[in-house]
Amino acid sequence: MIWLILVIPAAIIAVAIYFERRNKRQAQEDHLSVKDHQTLEQDYISHGSGNEATKPENL
Repeated sequence: MIWLILVIPAAIIAVAIYFERRNKRQAQEDHLSVKDHQTLEQDYISHGSGNEATKPENL
């Protein structure tokens, strides 16, 4: 019975560590360089929703 008291907190700690590491890895993969960020901004400016709303055929 004592082993159950020790296993439950260990499992909770293991799951917390797993999700913390997984989130850090995703944050590193999602990081964009300055050039990529500028490219995305230019793409949004030219094709974004604000640009589409001012076209006469969409009014």
